Amino acid sequence: MSLLELHNNADYWEERANRVLSHFNYTYPDEIDMYEICWRYGIQIKPLDEPFLDINLKYESIKHLKAWSIPNSQGRRGHIYLKPGLNALEKKLLLAEEFCHLYGHYQSQLTLNELELSKAENQAKRMAAYLLMPEHFLKTVFNVALEDAVLISDIADYFVVTEEFAQYRMNLTYNKKMDALLYVNGNLGTFEWIE
Repeated sequence: MSLLELHNNADYWEERANRVLSHFNYTYPDEIDMYEICWRYGIQIKPLDEPFLDINLKYESIKHLKAWSIPNSQGRRGHIYLKPGLNALEKKLLLAEEFCHLYGHYQSQLTLNELELSKAENQAKRMAAYLLMPEHFLKTVFNVALEDAVLISDIADYFVVTEEFAQYRMNLTYNKKMDALLYVNGNLGTFEWIE
């Protein structure tokens, strides 16, 4: 696959992620700051703990969650609640996904049936992947792969995400699992470890 053939037709969730990122001037992927993005969009981040809940909801019904978002009645604003004690990487990924729920869905996840919830979760995760690992930064990874093999762990480190998240994002581009990118016989390809 040549670099020109890479993922030229963006999907709807990628377009939405790019729209969000167009309001920021990030030079490197590690600059993508979900706290800044949420703040600029008027989204408040609070601990997922009973004293911080601003709604009439029993804490018992959500205390098992790591993150949860509730939209305001206006625009793409709302609140994101994060469970205390999460590591920074987990917070970043959860915050991105919850931001995408508020940006794209405008409804409480607690009111959805199982099928609607599954669809909303998949859409938010997809948009979060495009938000944290945008195509224009992936091109840098592809260019490096022209010289040396690039492992999924290298990609995850470059974007400051988990390997699983990086694999998910790369799967959106290549439509298959990959553990490395490498350039062989004039083509950029993927490699999957045999387990």
